[in-house]
Amino acid sequence: MKKLKNKLLDILLLPVRLHDGLTDRRATLIAGIVVVGAIDFLGTDVKYTMALTRELFFGKLVPDIVYNASMAVLVLLMLGLVDVICTCVPLFDISRYFKRKEAQFIANTGIKAGEQEPPVRPTAARVMKVYILSHFLIVPVSMILNYVFSLDFIDKSSPIVQNLLLVVYMLIMVWGAAVLTRGINAIFRFNVLFRRFIFLVVFTWQFIFGMVFDILIINWLMQLFR
Repeated sequence: MKKLKNKLLDILLLPVRLHDGLTDRRATLIAGIVVVGAIDFLGTDVKYTMALTRELFFGKLVPDIVYNASMAVLVLLMLGLVDVICTCVPLFDISRYFKRKEAQFIANTGIKAGEQEPPVRPTAARVMKVYILSHFLIVPVSMILNYVFSLDFIDKSSPIVQNLLLVVYMLIMVWGAAVLTRGINAIFRFNVLFRRFIFLVVFTWQFIFGMVFDILIINWLMQLFR
């Protein structure tokens, strides 16, 4: 049963050995930031992506098309940088703080609960790569849901169905936080007693920053287009 559970967790949350194998290489980090920026810019809804493309490039003068194309690259990079850095750097700092508290707790109580030293020194870049990897799990599922349950379907659905869909999207948020939490735990090798605290911190921060990012930052950057 435990073996089956571990296999299921490896599928849903990515294997721990994958998180362990992450490095600080800048090339892969930059590529990941570009991917996240593209996802943030284009969204996970095909209809939204098509509408955005028509708005930026169809029925425009040539100078405006060139300007919007150049601005799209810049906005994409800015979104990726802001998303990855502002999500992961605070979580890395908080995790380092918890790691110091954990060391104090072990020193005072002698309770290790299977805690091990991390094989590689924890870095913000590794946490960023865990966050980037989580997109390869979450985004395909979000795209399928957005395709199946379009806005027209949601508007015409009963309140029960709408609330059910809201629960599903909340579960996806929990899933994303769980993937990132597993990666952080793999990097820092937290004691069992501290792992649940990390999940609460990750979910809370992603929820708060996600609202700010969607409502303020993306809308502000979209004003740069003609």
